[in-house]
Amino acid sequence: MVWPEPPNYYEPPKHGFKVTLETPQYPIINPEPSISDALTNMRSENWSAVAGLAAFGYVAGYFFGSKVHWAKPTALFTSVFLGKTGLLWGMSDSAHRLMGFKENSKEIAGNMPHVMQREAY
Repeated sequence: MVWPEPPNYYEPPKHGFKVTLETPQYPIINPEPSISDALTNMRSENWSAVAGLAAFGYVAGYFFGSKVHWAKPTALFTSVFLGKTGLLWGMSDSAHRLMGFKENSKEIAGNMPHVMQREAY
């Protein structure tokens, strides 16, 4: 039996931390968006999904918590949990648009005004 070589932590890694297996189909606005970039570029449908999931979480938590007489704490917990889930999904969607993996015409108009076409007079 041959023992494997122990890892040498002083060598550079053989592959990067971030591995992207597809190429962007749309123009790249920001190849590595930060959290604030993703938040500021969220669209109204992303914010409505956050609000809808939070509202659904409150109703569902109240319904299931009323069976064990913990209606309000369960409703608040599920509302916060599903609202946070919706926020993370919306930020992921926004980041994918900034990186060019989804349709991003609104983001191009908002973040790259020099790319906009001049109006004809």
